[in-house]
Amino acid sequence: MARVLLELNFPPSLHGDLCEAVDLELEPTESEQFSAVRGRGDPRMRGRVLTAYEYQCAFGGYDGRIGTLPVGLEAAHVRWWAFDGPDDVGNGLCLCSLHHKLFDKGVLGIGDSHRILVSQRFVGHSPAAREHVIALAGRPSIGPQPGASPVAAVHRSWHTSQVFHGSPRPAPAA
Repeated sequence: MARVLLELNFPPSLHGDLCEAVDLELEPTESEQFSAVRGRGDPRMRGRVLTAYEYQCAFGGYDGRIGTLPVGLEAAHVRWWAFDGPDDVGNGLCLCSLHHKLFDKGVLGIGDSHRILVSQRFVGHSPAAREHVIALAGRPSIGPQPGASPVAAVHRSWHTSQVFHGSPRPAPAA
């Protein structure tokens, strides 16, 4: 039952964190890979989104590969499919693993004019936190390439109101 609730209400990137928060350990099952719930998404979305963003993170520009295979790049639903978010490029972003997790946790968002939002509630003092998260505030997102659909306003608005935490940080002074 816990597995079904997770699948129906949260993106997969949050499942582990939610289980850990309530001290729940789910054993993988043989039938999990054939779950009807999991089968709802279009498996081609990842390829379409990564192609639209030319295999680089829309927030930080990361574009790592091993040979020809991208590593650490994911297709993020802006409006989660569990909440009627469609499996199309207009509801997707190519994000590196770090930015995808922060996006799903509400630390990062995407605002008007496709500028990156960073929550004022986020705290990070290390140079890495400042460079890879805080410095993104107000920057334009990268992509998608010409001819590909940018994230639709309705999905950006949903994410900002339902997932993003608090107010966005102002863009750093130049």
